[in-house]
Amino acid sequence: MAVTMTASASDQAIDSVDRLRELLVVLVRAKLYERADALRALLPEHPEGARSRLQWWRSLDAQQAQQAMLLDRLSALAGHLAGRPALGYDSADELPDAALQEAEGFDEELSELISRYRRARGVTACPAAASGER
Repeated sequence: MAVTMTASASDQAIDSVDRLRELLVVLVRAKLYERADALRALLPEHPEGARSRLQWWRSLDAQQAQQAMLLDRLSALAGHLAGRPALGYDSADELPDAALQEAEGFDEELSELISRYRRARGVTACPAAASGER
């Protein structure tokens, strides 16, 4: 027996995915800002100006440099979710998978919503996220 969706059932499914995406944009952005703030607290104060920034980067040890790169990534993704498109991400993509990956695993409820969203879209987690790599 073939299962077919009526137009209204299809519209409801799309609507619920859209609502879930809208909720996730807010929740994921908040989680990314939270993670970025935690990293900022671990690093020396970030200076303004290109020359000062270069000196700042050179002053970091390997672990701090890694944290600073992650901070830049989280800040760019959070900005993207706030409507400031990040380089390397489609400006029409309101919720890039990279943002989902960076928010996943830090909050059980948020991770469950991300899983529901991926299932609703028919997308599974990336292999790195599924294996626990960070």
